Amino acid sequence: MEQKMGAGKMARILTRKGKKKTSYIVTVRVKGFDSLSRTFDTKGEARTWAAEVESDMKNHRFKDRRRAQQTFNDALDRYLETVTSQKALTTQEREKRIAKILKEKLGRNTLLPDITPSVVAKFRDQRLGVVSAYAVRLELALLSHLFIKACKEWELPLENPVKSIERPKVPKGRILFLKEDEAIRLLKECKASRNKMLYPYVLVLLQTAMRPSEAAGLRWNQIDFERRSLTLLITKNEPRTVPLTKTVLEVLEKLRDSNPNSEFVFLKGEGKSPHSQNIPSSRFRPSFDKARARAQLPSLHMHDLRHTAASHMLMAGTDIRTLAAILGHSTLQMVLRYTHLLDEHKLNAVDRINFLGVEQHQ
Repeated sequence: MEQKMGAGKMARILTRKGKKKTSYIVTVRVKGFDSLSRTFDTKGEARTWAAEVESDMKNHRFKDRRRAQQTFNDALDRYLETVTSQKALTTQEREKRIAKILKEKLGRNTLLPDITPSVVAKFRDQRLGVVSAYAVRLELALLSHLFIKACKEWELPLENPVKSIERPKVPKGRILFLKEDEAIRLLKECKASRNKMLYPYVLVLLQTAMRPSEAAGLRWNQIDFERRSLTLLITKNEPRTVPLTKTVLEVLEKLRDSNPNSEFVFLKGEGKSPHSQNIPSSRFRPSFDKARARAQLPSLHMHDLRHTAASHMLMAGTDIRTLAAILGHSTLQMVLRYTHLLDEHKLNAVDRINFLGVEQHQ
């Protein structure tokens, strides 16, 4: 038997009599929403639930839990397509790798509501036994942002499970930089490399403090030879102008004169666009690894060349704000990591005022 709940109501209750008990199936229909049904043991429970749902729907507070029943695989693919695709190329590659790990560890067919804080905490603990805390933080950051997007922009009735767990502590930043004799050794071996672009590429990294991917994808139209600078539009943070040393400028001029029809500075014969490849700097990794081995610098990473440039600029007297602008950091916090290098310079500075206020005796 079907009953309306009363005048003006949009819910119907169907009474179903069984051998052992009677159940009540209530269906709510409100314009603009899909119909929703639930079964209760008592008519009172059915009426109460229907009234609450109707009220939420009419006041635009209702969140249909059925809309959240999509797989983790589909949600991550949507995130990669709509969010990750708008980021820098290196970030895209990193997030694709992380997404693959997340799908594998959390389950491609797992429904989003089933990814609970306890599930995420278990994932965190397992990953900490395999990779660094920094890597786990990156994985959790992507997972968290996926749920934020799903809740706010996709309007899925979900809670962000990452918010409820403790993330690994931020590890201290790794700063390794070359001393002057080490830089000379490295460049010497780069010059001897079969990859003739390795030497100018590494020199640019050492004397501009650019990120490896930023330098590898350089186009000639980004370089202003008269003003001794280049412009980076696609960066990790904001677009910025990078000043060039006279040494770098001379090397770039020779490259330009030897290849007048090339669009890219370093990616010769590598395709029409660096975006059609993986990370542009990966083209230099094999030859760079061989050069650093010959230079007896086994712990050196390509990104350490950026640290090297920043460290030597700071020790040469460059102020913190100028260095932050050159590096492209939006805050001074990242640049302050280098200040421990100035200890000796600080001593020299205070030695200059050693006799300030002190009466001199003959």
